[in-house]
Amino acid sequence: MPAKKSKLLIAASIVAAGSAAVYFYVQGLSQKVSNPQDSAKVVPDEAMMAAFISPNPQALSELQRFGTPGAQKLVGMGLKSFQEQSLAGTQIDFDRDLKPWLGGVMVALLPPDAAAKTEPPKLLVVVSVNNKISAWNFANKLKSQPGATTQETEYKGVKIYEIAEPSGKRYSVALLNDQLVMAPLRKPLELAIDTFKGEPSLATQQSTTKFFAESAGVKNPIATVYIADYPAAIEQLKANLPANIQLPWTVFSQFKQVKSMVAGIGADSAGLRVKTIAQLDPKFVQQNPQVASKLLPRFPGETIALVGGKGIDRIWSQATARAKDSPEVDRGVQQVRSSFKRLDLDADRDVFGWMNGEFAIGAIGSDQGILSQLGMGAAMIFETSDRPAAEATLKKLDAIAKSNPTVSVAPRQVQGKEVTEWQIPQQGTLFGHGWLNENSVFVAFGGPLVDVITSTPPQPLSSSPSFQAIATSLPQVNQGYFYIDMEKTMSWANQYLLAVQPNLVSPPVAELLNSLRGISVATASTEPTTAQLEMLFALKSNN
Repeated sequence: MPAKKSKLLIAASIVAAGSAAVYFYVQGLSQKVSNPQDSAKVVPDEAMMAAFISPNPQALSELQRFGTPGAQKLVGMGLKSFQEQSLAGTQIDFDRDLKPWLGGVMVALLPPDAAAKTEPPKLLVVVSVNNKISAWNFANKLKSQPGATTQETEYKGVKIYEIAEPSGKRYSVALLNDQLVMAPLRKPLELAIDTFKGEPSLATQQSTTKFFAESAGVKNPIATVYIADYPAAIEQLKANLPANIQLPWTVFSQFKQVKSMVAGIGADSAGLRVKTIAQLDPKFVQQNPQVASKLLPRFPGETIALVGGKGIDRIWSQATARAKDSPEVDRGVQQVRSSFKRLDLDADRDVFGWMNGEFAIGAIGSDQGILSQLGMGAAMIFETSDRPAAEATLKKLDAIAKSNPTVSVAPRQVQGKEVTEWQIPQQGTLFGHGWLNENSVFVAFGGPLVDVITSTPPQPLSSSPSFQAIATSLPQVNQGYFYIDMEKTMSWANQYLLAVQPNLVSPPVAELLNSLRGISVATASTEPTTAQLEMLFALKSNN
């Protein structure tokens, strides 16, 4: 594939690469909603990957309700700059030449020839045509570029236009009913024509029909990405990475487990939503329990961020098993073990071994006591079926604290529960731990949070307006979750972090962060061989 893309492919990529930005900035792009199934009908079924961008007017309508004026201005300027740079040196104008006829855009990667395993995948671009006259005018403009030559040929009754530019770049274009197909090489177009004439297509694959057609289940889809053969795609990625680029082992470690994957991006009344559905190989499926969190009501509405799930012992066991095949993971495992060993703790037995129930770890805002200078503290709750092991570990930690003459370790009654606190003279409680019930232990960093986590909060996080808006539309029965309140985060950062390091976050980044209400993520599994991830970028209303 040529190092530089053709002008036509660059023009198509404006819609693909600027997907979300287009819907903030461009209005009235198209009133016809394209869908991935139509484009997939001309993509050969052996395609390794396909990405589809849809000019969905309903998604545009939803997204126009969100974002601060400053954020919308930044996105608009970025899109305009992207268009100008992409079309620099051409006579193409996005609004005049592309916007009137562009529908959905699909970019597909076809496998290289079997005899050329080191070659990159073949690129095929499929553009839905909403206005054939405008598309025809655009094609004529491309063919009439100064110095360009056009050769018209035919394959199975379909005309193919091969355009050569003075720079030596070549690309081929053909029209298949309402789909304009293009590629830097002729071969992908011939395969697309074969598919159009009746050969199996990406749309006919049983494994993709439902999830691909529904854009993984998101409302008002903007983009859909499908990886048909995940292991093959990962192997191709590894083979074609530049020598100076190394991706983390974790990127490649999943390829044996995942057979195929569909991801959808859409806009709804809460903001921008991403859903991913992965089909797993039954040979590698690991049963991960799902939970409806019982610990969320323990955290107060002042909670800034929270992560939770079940079975830290299982997660640690999986990491240690993977360490046998990955030096990268092994280094991390050994560093964790070494850190705990300095405290005379065995990571496998004394720390992670008893953490076999639900857990929740949260950052909680507070300006009281020892937390007044930091503005927040942290609290953790762990369920366990091995209380003696957990108590033994905490006793070891208390003994270490007692060996420091500046720290006093003493029990205290809070809400009828006995907690143990580490106190520093003239500063207050640094750390505390105790049992909320027979099998739930907590640790809290910062004296104020010891009182908070042992009490029933008047307004728990789970019923706060922020959490309701940011997290409750995600699966409540899940395998793990993450939540961050960006409004609280930015308020804390402005008061404590950026006040000291004002240049840490650039104004454009700060503007975009200030347009977010928060982010939530949840993983779930409805079937043993299906894994799902859902993420919501909850956006502020521009009203």
